[in-house]
Amino acid sequence: MRGIMQQKSILDRLRVLSRPTGKPQWAQAVRSVLLMVLAALIAKFLGWDNGISAIMSITLLATIMMDISLPLRKVAPLAIIGLFMATLAFTSASLGLNSVPVFIIFTVIWAFFGLSTYIFGESVGFFGFIIFSMYFIAVIMVNNKSTTPEWGLYCVLAFLVASILLIPRIWNRKQELRKMIAVGFIPQSSLNMVLSTRHALSGIPLDSADYELFRLGSYITGFRGYGKLLCGRISEIYRDKFNEFLQVTEETSLGIAEGIIKGKKQVNLENLNNQISDIDKGVKDSQEKDLNVFIDIAYQMGDVLKKSAEILSGNLSGEISEKKIKITASQTSLKDVVKANFNLKNMYIRHALRFALAMTIGLLLVHLTHDRDAIWVTMGILIIIKPDITSTINNMILRVFFNLLAIICAIILGFIFPHQILLWIGFLMLFFFRAFFPTYMGLSVMALTLFVVFIWPIGSVFDNAIARIIDITLGAIIAFICAYVILPSRVTVDLPGQLARTIKANQEYMQSVLGAPENYSHQKAVNCLNNYLLEENNLEAAIGKLQDFFNDVSDDIIIYQNFKAANRKLSADISALATIMEREQVGKVNMNSQPLTAVLNNMVETVEKGVKPIKTYLDKSSMGTDEKSYPIENLEQYLGWVIADVELLQEFVNSGVNKGIFRRYRDLT
Repeated sequence: MRGIMQQKSILDRLRVLSRPTGKPQWAQAVRSVLLMVLAALIAKFLGWDNGISAIMSITLLATIMMDISLPLRKVAPLAIIGLFMATLAFTSASLGLNSVPVFIIFTVIWAFFGLSTYIFGESVGFFGFIIFSMYFIAVIMVNNKSTTPEWGLYCVLAFLVASILLIPRIWNRKQELRKMIAVGFIPQSSLNMVLSTRHALSGIPLDSADYELFRLGSYITGFRGYGKLLCGRISEIYRDKFNEFLQVTEETSLGIAEGIIKGKKQVNLENLNNQISDIDKGVKDSQEKDLNVFIDIAYQMGDVLKKSAEILSGNLSGEISEKKIKITASQTSLKDVVKANFNLKNMYIRHALRFALAMTIGLLLVHLTHDRDAIWVTMGILIIIKPDITSTINNMILRVFFNLLAIICAIILGFIFPHQILLWIGFLMLFFFRAFFPTYMGLSVMALTLFVVFIWPIGSVFDNAIARIIDITLGAIIAFICAYVILPSRVTVDLPGQLARTIKANQEYMQSVLGAPENYSHQKAVNCLNNYLLEENNLEAAIGKLQDFFNDVSDDIIIYQNFKAANRKLSADISALATIMEREQVGKVNMNSQPLTAVLNNMVETVEKGVKPIKTYLDKSSMGTDEKSYPIENLEQYLGWVIADVELLQEFVNSGVNKGIFRRYRDLT
């Protein structure tokens, strides 16, 4: 067992918080800036001088929406919704210009319902935050020089210009789809990445071959992490051989991914076959338990890669249907989600209330004074306040530091360059803001601050710079007070206990779907799913707190992140089964879910109470099913996914036991 863990210093936390989540988006930044300039030129030509700043700002946000990594079929409706909401935001701000009560009502509605969208998931919540940001911009920019319909027209122009981004996506839509199909075969892909891609592909008609390749790629992603865990547990005399095998499987997997993306038909399997042959000869009749498990996984990986290569080459065309198949997504109704989550027990609803109060007060001051200090204090609240106290403190550290860094850079540049050059540097910073958003949030905030300091027409650069850091700091303090005083959400970490609760919630969700199909209840399944999502959110918050606050825990964090991803994938596959069963006649499905339930119960007891894990080999026959039990299309495929998910989760639990991870992190506050 580890000794007392060292808590991270502020500098250590800053280093973790400022880490990138991806690569800079240079191409997207170039496109966004060019389209902003184009929108401004069109507005100038139309004589809309009063709306140029608003049009450029809306164009920037619209390009962010249209560059989102979703299939074109989903991006286009999202853009239409964005246009409608942006127009509504500017219309609301215009209607509230001459009436404080009307302004307050609109602000409360936009702030509360914009942030409460997080109850539908992280991606929907982020979209809601972008929509509220449009209202924030509207409050700052709307004035009586233009009429309410004119402000709506400015939004339409901005989105029409930004929609130019959809033209190359229409042209390359098949290529984009192939990249998403191949994601599981790319060695760097995680289970989370595969799961988010599957969610993005849900409802999109796929060729049967593409559907099967994506399914097999999901297996390979799981087996890849599974194999690396097992490789660390086998004896050293075999470890080099199996590391070499894993390296060859990654090379073969990458070859299949390139074949899918580039349309190649042939993949070289010679090295893979040689490696499997060497395993047969080199470890025959071994009595080492973990080694035998690894051999079993190696054979399965080999079979999946070989089948994928055959599908790619067209050799299995006679076995693959030519009809289109859609990946099924959970079809929980809006009413069910709202009913389960729209209460003070939900962290995001409490956050929405805090946010609405803080932003209403801040924006009311902006509305009454249009003072730039009030604008920046309110912006400080906007970019810092988070759903819980820990996240708000982290945002304070990150945002205030990078704003301070931006101020220092602004002062230095202000002494070196004349005003006209600083204006050009300011517009260059807008380019960097888009390039670094959202993968380098610290640098993105820094670039935005430099842009405002250089472009703002009042006062010297030095005065602007000092005022901005004071305003942001004041906004940070207000955000912290709101997070700490108004319905505070505090996170206490008991990682093993929280993991056990998450697995248990998933087991209950599975039982509600597969336990007794003839008595299936949609409402009960929805309640169990919402309970699981709540526990998953708590697990994610606990992992984040451990990562932000303590040193030398990166290996354990990786294991817990694997747990979270495997749990999420299992719940997604159960949801797909539930959707199929609701769509068809559930009474025809005869399943015995007891083997899966027993395995998950053993996992819960292992994590929570230290009970010895039981190794159980699962297959569809153990659930009392055969080909005659699958009258419903795609049911067998999703059931196979659920079984594979449980097996993967089982291996992660075994690995956690061997590493002693469940004896740590029981009471961290």
